[in-house]
Amino acid sequence: MNIVLFYPRGYDNKDGKASISSLAVSLPPMGLASIAAVLKQGGHRVTLIDASIQHKVADSQWVEKIISRAPEFIGFSTITSNFLNAYEICEAIKEKNADILTVFGGVHVSWGKETILENFPAIDFVIAGEGEYAFLKIAKGENPTSIPGVYSRDNIGKPQGIPQEKEDLCVMDELPFPAYDIIDGFPKKYAMPLFSYPRHPGASVISSRGCVYACSFCDRSVYQNSFRWNSPEYTFELVKWLQTDFGIKHIMFYDDLFTMNRKRVFTLCKLLRKNPTKLSFNCIVRIGHIDEELIKELKTAGCWMVHVGIESGDQEQLDNLKQGLQLEQIRSDIEKLHKNGLWVKGLFMMGMPGETEKSIQKTIDFACSLPLKDANVTAFTPFPGAPISSTIESFGEFSQDFSQWPDMDCVNFVFVPKTLPSKNKLQKYYGEFIKRFYQRKSMRKVYKKMVFQSPHSYWRLIKQASRFIGYSKRM
Repeated sequence: MNIVLFYPRGYDNKDGKASISSLAVSLPPMGLASIAAVLKQGGHRVTLIDASIQHKVADSQWVEKIISRAPEFIGFSTITSNFLNAYEICEAIKEKNADILTVFGGVHVSWGKETILENFPAIDFVIAGEGEYAFLKIAKGENPTSIPGVYSRDNIGKPQGIPQEKEDLCVMDELPFPAYDIIDGFPKKYAMPLFSYPRHPGASVISSRGCVYACSFCDRSVYQNSFRWNSPEYTFELVKWLQTDFGIKHIMFYDDLFTMNRKRVFTLCKLLRKNPTKLSFNCIVRIGHIDEELIKELKTAGCWMVHVGIESGDQEQLDNLKQGLQLEQIRSDIEKLHKNGLWVKGLFMMGMPGETEKSIQKTIDFACSLPLKDANVTAFTPFPGAPISSTIESFGEFSQDFSQWPDMDCVNFVFVPKTLPSKNKLQKYYGEFIKRFYQRKSMRKVYKKMVFQSPHSYWRLIKQASRFIGYSKRM
């Protein structure tokens, strides 16, 4: 069977330019790459198209390009912000050829299921949850009503389907390696977050799925309450393949809980140390799970930077958002990482329910007091599948209308808590955070080091200097 897998752009490209976010980071669609590998293994012909990095191609051109490949199925992977863009393309394809079957998956539709099918008639199937084997079964022609996680319509147009249970989820080591080889332009057209890597090209790897925690802002519609991981041997072989076949020099582990299973991490680090051609890597570490022994293992295996979820510098906000996180422990763990020579990037969130001007100032002060080399500040976004979304309107101003979805990208402030006067005030504080953090005296040394430690980032920054300067002036 001929199948096209499509990842939408999700931003307006009327000027034929990439969004500022995609200039700062562009990563391949790993979910689709994994699905593609399983479909190929099942004997299907698969084309994977990532529109997010091809900003000069208009949506109408994508419609023609997809139809020209004469697919029997088209699979769309979507998040909340790019769903409507994907649907517009899907609808246009259906108008030209109604016989092409359309399948939507990803975190947004995993939440929506029946709601999506009721409101978007050009979609034939929704996969709620993991997509690999559900899509394979659809392509094989199995009755969709018998496939866990697949939702379709009955004879009178009513949505129907059965949810995935834990026993339906993938056995991680049984999956083939993601099909990086069919991603057009991989790896050189993609780039890690600016100043988060020493050498180019790099690749993102997801070696575990799920999370044992239940943060109120996190949508867990796909993996539910599971937490599973690839063995260190599987992960090492994947990394080695990326290195030998694609020339990858740096790995970004995008696992939410990369260091949770210590035995796995220690074995993987041992394998990486034995690798004759050294690779560097980044990973996420969780506060409260950091000690000298773990840091040594990561550092000697090639770890270059760690990402740490901090979210807020106000203890009351942390108590509302995350389980058991204390400001004193955050400071202690970050200083430990810094002392041992790892670059640390702090992850923050602004505009949560209950956020005040005072709590924002506390967060800015806290961030500036830590030995962080970089920071990522996101706008709090009440995604439909997150626990807090069901009561979000009681905490502030937020529209549940479909038209809001394209702005739910963690860059735009779509929610304004009752405890803050306006969206403009949030945007003002966002700009203040960025300016104060990066204008610290300690950052001058960082900038000088980065010329030599991340030269490719400087080349990207210079190449797009006018775009970045224009964006910074609007803050």
